Amino acid sequence: MEKWFVSLTRWSQRHRKGASTTEFVVILPLFFLLSLVVWQLVEAGMAVLETQAALRDAVKIASTTGDEEKAQDQFKLSFADRERVEIEKLEIKIEDDEVKALAKVKIPVIFDSDLAPITYESKSKAPVLQQNFAMFTFGGVASGPLLTSGGVLGPPVGAWHMTSPFGYRFHPIRHVRKLHAGIDLAGPVGTPIYAAGDGIVVKAGESNGFGNLIIIDHGNGMQTWYGHMYSNMIYVRPGQQVKRGDHIAGIGSAGGSTGPHLHFEVHIGGQPVDPLRYVSRNQVAQK
Repeated sequence: MEKWFVSLTRWSQRHRKGASTTEFVVILPLFFLLSLVVWQLVEAGMAVLETQAALRDAVKIASTTGDEEKAQDQFKLSFADRERVEIEKLEIKIEDDEVKALAKVKIPVIFDSDLAPITYESKSKAPVLQQNFAMFTFGGVASGPLLTSGGVLGPPVGAWHMTSPFGYRFHPIRHVRKLHAGIDLAGPVGTPIYAAGDGIVVKAGESNGFGNLIIIDHGNGMQTWYGHMYSNMIYVRPGQQVKRGDHIAGIGSAGGSTGPHLHFEVHIGGQPVDPLRYVSRNQVAQK
């Protein structure tokens, strides 16, 4: 009886070991397959989001500059570091005062190059703002209190030390290619920041990314944005009227900042544009 029990025990152990081996052989490939599928979904999702963002940015360029080729170049620049994503079709046209854009990209299947790539198509459109620029440009038609002998907008700081221009760049904190929607003007903490033009303060306080943000509405669809100040260095409040040259804040390094500076933006019709096109340069002592 004892010998029979020992034999049965040994048989059970061998059977369980065989079952475990079978489970391992079946589950391991399924695990790898599932990992590849998840990886593919992540890659495809990132490509889709980047396509949408790149197309929106290209439409902004076309909308504010009226330059179709520049907008197309901007879209392609967004994919300069993504060799696996192929731009199959790109159309950016300006018709009847409206920008219409279409982009189609191919996303390869990671685990099998013989399979047909995933195709994604995105569309976007926006009104053309170029026709409204005359009232804001230096040689344009005078409109409102903004245009003075000094230019459309005054300098937001007294000493001009620009460390980052408007346009696409490799973000120093997020480490991705991203549109830098303004210019960075470096200076010691507390350096006075001035209102670039007459207007009404519509925001003065906390803001994600900027740490703290001041927005001044100048009318005619123009706003100026001032970012990264510390909260105790904001000297205006929402609803307050300011004049060009008023001391509104001090330079800080709040939010997503690598050092004390003013992040300065100019918005026309809700779209960020290159501030250097509107700031009076003859009043700025450049370093």
